[in-house]
Amino acid sequence: MRRLFVLLLLGAMAVTGSSCEGDSADPEPPPPPTTTTTPAPEPPRPQRGVVLLLDRDTASPGQRLELTVENRTRTRLEYGLAYRLERRAGDGWRWINRDAAFALILKIVEPGRREREEILLPDDLRRGRYRIVKSFTVATPRRQLRADVEFFVA
Repeated sequence: MRRLFVLLLLGAMAVTGSSCEGDSADPEPPPPPTTTTTPAPEPPRPQRGVVLLLDRDTASPGQRLELTVENRTRTRLEYGLAYRLERRAGDGWRWINRDAAFALILKIVEPGRREREEILLPDDLRRGRYRIVKSFTVATPRRQLRADVEFFVA
């Protein structure tokens, strides 16, 4: 009986030993992936030029909005208090404040800086989509830039 036990033990060790030898050999390379990976989306690039920002997306007639002018150019920008208020009409924009009067004050925003001003909306605005449009002058070379920002009147 003892002899049978030893033979069984040796047989089991031989089977185990041969299976271990197979594990030490170089494994086969894994199969190629069946799905392609999509590269991660690139982060949005910051907008260059001049950017207009409002303190809110929705306003009421007669309300004051705070407009921020952000200069993302490499040069000083000159501008005034004047702006165009436009209402979305069909597939275009309609100039609303064509008869508005503005003080002729020269404002300046240096590169990388921000300036703020208040915009008083007319009391008779209808519900809809609007935008504020401003023009800027680049001192050298002398050229014009334009920027706008949209909002809704509820």
